[in-house]
Amino acid sequence: MGYKLVSKSLNFKYIVLLGFLVAPHGQAEEIRNPYLPTRAAGMGGAFTAVANDEGAIFTNPAGIARARKNRSRDFLHIAKFPNLTLGINSESRSFYEAFTSVKGDKNVEGILDTADTLGSKPFWIRASIFPVAIFEVQKGSPASFGVFSDTSSKIVIEKSSSDQTRIEVVSDQGAALGFAWTNNTNRINLGFQLRPTYRYAYERRIASGDLFNKKLLKDQLANDSNKSTGMGVDFGLLATMADFWYPTIGISILNLPTGCRKDYLNPFTEKREAVCGTIYNGDLGNKDALSTIDPTDIRIGTSIITRITRKINLRLALDAHNISLPIGGSNYGLTGIEASKILHAGAELFFGNPLLLSPISFRGGYSQGFVTLGASLNFKLFSLDFASYAADVSSTSSATEDRRYMASLSFGL
Repeated sequence: MGYKLVSKSLNFKYIVLLGFLVAPHGQAEEIRNPYLPTRAAGMGGAFTAVANDEGAIFTNPAGIARARKNRSRDFLHIAKFPNLTLGINSESRSFYEAFTSVKGDKNVEGILDTADTLGSKPFWIRASIFPVAIFEVQKGSPASFGVFSDTSSKIVIEKSSSDQTRIEVVSDQGAALGFAWTNNTNRINLGFQLRPTYRYAYERRIASGDLFNKKLLKDQLANDSNKSTGMGVDFGLLATMADFWYPTIGISILNLPTGCRKDYLNPFTEKREAVCGTIYNGDLGNKDALSTIDPTDIRIGTSIITRITRKINLRLALDAHNISLPIGGSNYGLTGIEASKILHAGAELFFGNPLLLSPISFRGGYSQGFVTLGASLNFKLFSLDFASYAADVSSTSSATEDRRYMASLSFGL
């Protein structure tokens, strides 16, 4: 997958292009959320009890049973390709302009003098594709299959230590195979999923001057990276009371433990702990990289649909993510995450039948202490989604907003 910028700096082009070919993981104070669907991002991430499209695969596998009407006899419920998502943060342009505007001897101090905000906010980009199909194996037993490549890139130059630059690169390629069960009314759903994944990761600090040395940077990213594989296992449940105008309860356990890292450095407590989840094994050049494990993520949510008029509806949702359980000296999930990062809330205004995806919808929400926004256009042959959300990238108790934008385009049936 490529990304091309008209630039006077070949080195900067190389960094951006490399970021899309590989991909970094979030900085220590940010909760890493790979595969974040655009629609879910617009709702503040409060999607555990909503999950009625292909985004269910990465939020609550039980939701693949709600991607169509219960009485539908169609074999194929959803087929989308390439399901392309692109993301960028608000500081990326400033970073790019500052990097390419420095004349003469290239130096990081010149970059920071050009753009004051770069000392506290990262350069961040994301690109992913996820062709997917949801179909009926037999009545009451839907299934899903998709392949994915999810990439994001982050570069952080901190003013307090401008001689060092943090580059965090994580790239995942794999497949998702899910199975679900539903009762006759489609009000109770169970889902189970397997995600075999190959991961390339580079998470290190480098001398800031190396940003201007393309060959050295390329060698470092090639030789000091992790190349590993893991098997993600997910479980989900959805239950709606009475009918679809009553509350829905959702429970999702992502990254069921396939193993534990005994000396994992928890970025929120800054202590080494035994953390369990999806383990990645292979050629680990950096065994302390956060991406060597995806910690178990327990999510609980509720949603309800209210009718405004005959054709206009409002969906409200509330979630708690990253609920940790300490058992037997091991942590199933990360401890020390502030409540403001655990709680998520969202609302979706949509038109038409609440059991089908609306041709047009608008969203708003709350995530990590910041407002989120989103909108969707769904037509018969293609769909377009947009979201604006923020991540807290502060290393202190005072939140620092990194505003991000994502857009998704897919064609299908």
